Amino acid sequence: MRQVAVCTGCAMKLRRGIFLAAIAPLILVFVGIGAVLFLLQGGFAPMQIPRAAAAPISATVDVVEHGKYLSRIGNCGICHTTRGGAEFAGGRAFDTPYGTVYSTNLTPDQRTGLGDWSLEEFRHVLRNGVSRHGFLYPVFPYENFSKLVDADIDALFAYLRSVPSMHAPAQANALEFPESRRGAILLWRMFNYRPQNFVANPAQSAVWNRGRYLVDALGHCAFCHSTRGALASLPASGYLAGGVIPVQGWYAPALDDTSLTRFSIDELAEFLRAGTSTHGAAYGPMAEVVLNGLQYLTAEDAVATATYLKLIRVAKNPPAEIHKIEHDLGASAGDGLALYEKHCADCHGKDGRGKENIYPPLRDAVSVLASDPMNAVRLVLYGGVVPTTALNPRPYSMPPFAQQLSSTEVVAILNYIRQQWGKQAATLTPADIVRMQGIVLD
Repeated sequence: MRQVAVCTGCAMKLRRGIFLAAIAPLILVFVGIGAVLFLLQGGFAPMQIPRAAAAPISATVDVVEHGKYLSRIGNCGICHTTRGGAEFAGGRAFDTPYGTVYSTNLTPDQRTGLGDWSLEEFRHVLRNGVSRHGFLYPVFPYENFSKLVDADIDALFAYLRSVPSMHAPAQANALEFPESRRGAILLWRMFNYRPQNFVANPAQSAVWNRGRYLVDALGHCAFCHSTRGALASLPASGYLAGGVIPVQGWYAPALDDTSLTRFSIDELAEFLRAGTSTHGAAYGPMAEVVLNGLQYLTAEDAVATATYLKLIRVAKNPPAEIHKIEHDLGASAGDGLALYEKHCADCHGKDGRGKENIYPPLRDAVSVLASDPMNAVRLVLYGGVVPTTALNPRPYSMPPFAQQLSSTEVVAILNYIRQQWGKQAATLTPADIVRMQGIVLD
């Protein structure tokens, strides 16, 4: 009996050894893949936070003013100022599919802001997305800011150290597990974060390169205008190809030569600074960006941005291409035409051309052309406000119709508009309108 027991034990050890030998290569493969992904997100360098003592900033007035300019066109104040709060004191809530993240204090307060930060630490955080508190959530566009040049980071830091100090402790984020653990962001970074410096393209002009820098680095336009992948990532395949902004209930259109074909470079540059043009107006998040940021672009930077965007070739074909129709609806429009003439034509015109510099056109408007009807539905239901800018000091607003029109009537109007002037198939139903009445309003 003892011999049988010994033999059984030997067999079990043999099987265990064979199993371990079989899975060992797989373990090594997974460890190797993990190591490569870890290195691609920066290795250990992002976790090595410079902690030198903060030193007084000795910047010239011109450098501080340049930093103020950068903070505006980089939207720093938009994200780091809560409604009714002190500028740059943080506290603005950003809803995500995984919970809510709150922006932090950028004023020079010693305990709750940047007052005890060194320039080296500030550079490190912008370029690596890791602060003294751990990994930053990717609602902060550190992948874009990794492309910023030293001179711009230094100027931005000098300006932020010059704004009024406000004691404003960071509000605790409200996130689901495992996103609530900052360490979990490392796994996300391993698959999605690839830091890179800005390198000018010698084959392109200085204007084009300046535009690319403004779009890809400081302006982080891809954050809204790209098609997102798994876990809210921003794969290269969706670069500026348009997409729904997570949770916000707005569709950000593609930015490329096809989508912007109706604009000349000068017209697009003026739109960026004015928030309106002969081809349409900015509403929603774009209106906020124009109001607080883009209207302050210099004429040269606006032209550079427009030049770069007008030359982008997006490989991804927008879904709208397969729905285009080419015939005029005429009498077949039915109730849509009658309702449009009753509620919309006084401002937008029976021909959909609007009134120049007063009421925006519907012909070729972004909300009409977009494959996703979300913006059009939202504007009809809840209205919208064009930003007040130096180039458009007296904007007109769009009134809401949620209390005047039924879901069936909204569908009839929008299907008519999108077919007549957007060349989109009539796909909206009353059920879609009911569903979109739950769109987040901010």
